[in-house]
Amino acid sequence: MVFKIAFASNDGENVNEHFGAARRFYIAQLDKEKEDYELSGEYREVTPSCKGGFHETDAFAAILKELDDVDVIVAQRAGPSAKKYIQENDKKIYEIPLTIEQALCLLLEEKEWEVSKWLSHTRN
Repeated sequence: MVFKIAFASNDGENVNEHFGAARRFYIAQLDKEKEDYELSGEYREVTPSCKGGFHETDAFAAILKELDDVDVIVAQRAGPSAKKYIQENDKKIYEIPLTIEQALCLLLEEKEWEVSKWLSHTRN
């Protein structure tokens, strides 16, 4: 199974943006069966949902519309309302403040996409 993952990053190398503050999400594909991933350099520009600590549901919706074909979102941090909204829209959200390649390796190593073990990587 191939997963499309969006990384909140301002440089395309590090997961260094809070979900609500991110202006850009870099896209990678992770093939669980081949135990491989591909970073193409593709990214999506979005309007940040954070307005001085306040968030609007419409802003979350606009980001998810831009990331519609993505299965998983990885950010440095994500607030409780963002996490809830993302999960309610059938996407997974993880906080992994590493390089994008390190995060991909960690995701491959875990091989636990559908179980609650991964939730331990996401602060509630």
